[in-house]
Amino acid sequence: MDDQMNGTSGRRSTNSRRTVLKLGGLSLASAVGAATVGTVTAQSDEKPDVDFDPDRREEVAEFILALGELESENQQRRYTAQLTDEQMQAMEDLYGEVDWEIRSYRQNATQPSDNWVTTTEVTEAKGSVPIIGTVYVHKQILTWDYNGSDYRNVSQELDYELPGPAAAYKGTTTDDIDRNATSFTAELSAEYAFDPPGGERRKEATIITKGDNNGNHEVLSKSAPASTE
Repeated sequence: MDDQMNGTSGRRSTNSRRTVLKLGGLSLASAVGAATVGTVTAQSDEKPDVDFDPDRREEVAEFILALGELESENQQRRYTAQLTDEQMQAMEDLYGEVDWEIRSYRQNATQPSDNWVTTTEVTEAKGSVPIIGTVYVHKQILTWDYNGSDYRNVSQELDYELPGPAAAYKGTTTDDIDRNATSFTAELSAEYAFDPPGGERRKEATIITKGDNNGNHEVLSKSAPASTE
């Protein structure tokens, strides 16, 4: 088997998106859960209400959304510095209730030679919290060659977006690949967080997938992520 698994990596970034490319460890990441429970929209001219009731979820969500409308971290810090411990805890608890919804699809398939086919499978997970909606989007992009009896050139790309207020990517925690003669099983975990000034709540997304020499792709693990606290 000619499986090119050399350890190289690259990174590109934007304000709301990060990508990690690895050519030496295969995996598909994310986790699955339920859909969101509705959405609250903060107006651009609405200032965060530091007197919100920490026992009322909608008020907590409204504060988080209004906080996300502020232009700088210094502005956010001025408001979060006025909060009680109970209010900060309520925000972290709301963001801690992440549900993951997953979908997997084939992006393309080409035949570079008579015997080998190259395919790309994308697995995308959306992490949502109650009331606010989607806060993390986690994609795993997997590419490999196969010919029905062998596979080679396995590579994987982790792509993510952070649409949620104060959402943050905290890094890959597991990136493993287990190969045998005709298939491979991949596992990848990454941490995401609600990360406003003065507080943090992390969650870990994990998924295990399988690819083989016939080009088949299967998501093996669909359990919701556990808190990393």
